[in-house]
Amino acid sequence: MRTDLISFILSSEKRKKIVREILEYPKRQWSCSFLEEKTKLPHATVYRTLEGLKELKLLKTFKLNKKDVVYEVIENNSMLKEIMNLLNFEQNNAKKIAKEFANEIKKYNPISIILYGSSVTGEIRSKSDIDILVIVKEHNKDEEKKIYDAATELSLRMNKTISGMILSLKEIKKEDNFIKSVKENKEVLYGKDPF
Repeated sequence: MRTDLISFILSSEKRKKIVREILEYPKRQWSCSFLEEKTKLPHATVYRTLEGLKELKLLKTFKLNKKDVVYEVIENNSMLKEIMNLLNFEQNNAKKIAKEFANEIKKYNPISIILYGSSVTGEIRSKSDIDILVIVKEHNKDEEKKIYDAATELSLRMNKTISGMILSLKEIKKEDNFIKSVKENKEVLYGKDPF
């Protein structure tokens, strides 16, 4: 049953999205329509996933009336922690690699090293890049080459692409769309938050 539950969840990005949403608030009762709204997924997908999770003993149901049913996570299910670890594996791995990269390049004295994008939002997939913004006081071609070389070397070693971008303090003050998106979803790996 353990393998069935794990393969049921991990075999579909849509199911993963539904399970993530449910496990973010494990004490909440969920209606199918509410989950459809939260996940922006079609009724059939949400309903089949909820019924599958019920059959695999992760969820139980309660009838509110003749027609309305709510789903709830079965408390003390030994699989909950394991499922969360599996769902967050890509994100945790990306953060670990990003921290290793930050430790490797901090010797070049950047002001900040910031992880952004899907590695922070939780929408990372196995083929996603690890997006890192390195903020420097001013551009220095020699040091920038060393930073990009370190990204390439670590990318090859970890089999995960590190997509680095180097900007100066002056450049991040421009407030363009890229900077706005980084501000919304970021994790400072080294230095101060420059925003």
